[in-house]
Amino acid sequence: MEFKKIHLYGSDIEDYQVLSALIQDAAIPTSEMKFDKVEKQFFLVCSRFSWESRLQNKGNKRIVSGICFDNVIEVKKKNFPSFNLENILNFLTLKKERGFIELIFSNNILIKLVGTNISFRIDDLNKEWPTIFSPNHKN
Repeated sequence: MEFKKIHLYGSDIEDYQVLSALIQDAAIPTSEMKFDKVEKQFFLVCSRFSWESRLQNKGNKRIVSGICFDNVIEVKKKNFPSFNLENILNFLTLKKERGFIELIFSNNILIKLVGTNISFRIDDLNKEWPTIFSPNHKN
């Protein structure tokens, strides 16, 4: 079966649930995040774990994906490390609330995107590649 890149747009609660599931366990370098106040956009590039490949019994794979959030007027951070190549965040989940989106990472790190009608676009930027590492969620 041929690899198909993901290209999605979303804005409602169900769309954000899909986005959260797609990027669960993504590795995101802090250096690959940017807020453009003029364009009201927050960008990030991540190495996401391909849960869809795992579900299709194709093994463990990762894919570089870009995400752009539109209509963001402010970005707030909690417990956020410095922006450098060594700091890589592990994405856990997100919450969509009225007036903001919360991106939740391990180590109690939060990014809050403030704005009305925040929408997103996610695009896979390359082909998937195999990895020996698999996320392990303990209950």
